[in-house]
Amino acid sequence: MPSQNVNFERTLLSTTSDANTRDMAMTIFSGMVLESFQTASVFYDRAGEFMSIKQLNGAASAQWPIIGNDPFGSYHVPGTFINEQSSMGTNDKRIQMFQKTITTDEYLVNGLDIPFTDMNVLHFDVIGPFATKLGRNLAKILDRKIAILATKASLANAVTDVYATGMQINRTGSATIATAYPPSPSGAYNFRVDLAALAQKFDEASIPESGRYMFITPAIKTALRFEPAFYNSISSAGVYGTAVSGVVGTSVFQAAPSNYTGGSSMSDISSRVIGNLEGFQFVVTNNLPTTDLSAATGLSGEDLAVAYSSVTGTTGGKYQINALGTASNPRPVAVALCSAATGSPAIGMVQATGLQTHMEDDQRRNTKFLKAQLMCGLDVLCPWSAGSITVTAS
Repeated sequence: MPSQNVNFERTLLSTTSDANTRDMAMTIFSGMVLESFQTASVFYDRAGEFMSIKQLNGAASAQWPIIGNDPFGSYHVPGTFINEQSSMGTNDKRIQMFQKTITTDEYLVNGLDIPFTDMNVLHFDVIGPFATKLGRNLAKILDRKIAILATKASLANAVTDVYATGMQINRTGSATIATAYPPSPSGAYNFRVDLAALAQKFDEASIPESGRYMFITPAIKTALRFEPAFYNSISSAGVYGTAVSGVVGTSVFQAAPSNYTGGSSMSDISSRVIGNLEGFQFVVTNNLPTTDLSAATGLSGEDLAVAYSSVTGTTGGKYQINALGTASNPRPVAVALCSAATGSPAIGMVQATGLQTHMEDDQRRNTKFLKAQLMCGLDVLCPWSAGSITVTAS
């Protein structure tokens, strides 16, 4: 019987009818990594919101101008010289300005080998789940770095004629979120009070009200479900303008709910959707700093990658923080970022490369090698565009 050619469609064959039947394999793998990276990240690549990003081209660093306070006007006497200085020999009316340089770190890499033997005997796909894990972990590391920088920005010291001290509200008496903001009406009330105080600091510093983002821990999200002025479903317990008895006390909330619109609400307690509160848009994250990453040695695993700075070649420097909640080491429970739209982004990033992926068969080891990597650097630009709510034991 003569042989016959059976026509069938190869799964990875490109629509361009390329002879290479695996030319889409890398595309599929890359797409899985990129999708998981973008899904897992809440801080990274937020240009136009609270981050400024510059692409490097044949350089290791980039600069941003940091411009200080506005000059003040004064009345003029006709015939006298209009001087930029308020009085001779001073610089009170000059605009203070300096530049911030951000240098890229080395390649952040995540890779693994899958033995051919495993792939031959497995009856389910592993490339997809492994690709997801590669991208997700890179996103987590970068998010943790940005969260550290945001926390440190909120604690920054003042620079004369440029910005005041950092926007921080600290609750003393507890080093843990569970005791400072328990999942109860009192915990929700404590956070509401601190959040209002932080919003006031932003207002007093003339930070625009639009585009304020608040990154909170899951524990804070749980506590907020007891906030009566936050969820319209609770507002039915009392009449508009009266106290909500039995929820947080008899006279704590005398005004209308913060987002009261006559029956509709931006928040939904049943689906755990959080709307705006005190002008902040809420984002939940598990990546706020909670441990001591200040040691130059002794770190391992993911913590080592988070704390490592290529500029110093150690785990010290800009990504170094102690967030144990002791008296001098506050633990953040919420971090606020804003103002990229007005030219004062809290965080800056330089990118030497975006997210890159690679997959190949390693015949010398009988494995399939998967790799995801990117090369970027991060640092604080405008500390006055960052804020935090923290806890300390004393």
